[in-house]
Amino acid sequence: MAGAMQWFQVTCPSCAAPLQVRLPEGVTSIQCSQCKAVFAVQVQPTALAAQAQPTTGKRSRKRKAEKDTNAAPRALSAYNVFMKGEVAKVKSQHPELAHREAFKLAAERWQASPMNPQNGGERFPVLSDLPNDQDPELLLENDELITQPTAGVAS
Repeated sequence: MAGAMQWFQVTCPSCAAPLQVRLPEGVTSIQCSQCKAVFAVQVQPTALAAQAQPTTGKRSRKRKAEKDTNAAPRALSAYNVFMKGEVAKVKSQHPELAHREAFKLAAERWQASPMNPQNGGERFPVLSDLPNDQDPELLLENDELITQPTAGVAS
């Protein structure tokens, strides 16, 4: 490793300016570019060896934090609640529409919806305060309320 030079960041002892310098192993005199003070810096051979390790150039990915399986799910936004009910309503009214088209139609209806916060609605509505046609557990068919059957309940 004799003669190998590496980049280091050193701090001037006079003015505390950070300096980027390329140094060989051993003692070297450095002049600060700001205050012109001259000081000595000693580079240990272990410092050069540690920096000489080749890096892969890839950044390591952060690991995702494990989800708490017992935590309550996040509250649905007004948009999510509206779209969930409205897409189901559009599909029941127009069963021939593809999901993408039904979603587009529901999104257009969202613009004028009273649930939209831009139209005075709440950002995170309480499900019990929603109109019947917006409750995700209820569907309207020909303006008559139809509750969705729950699993395991005989009718």
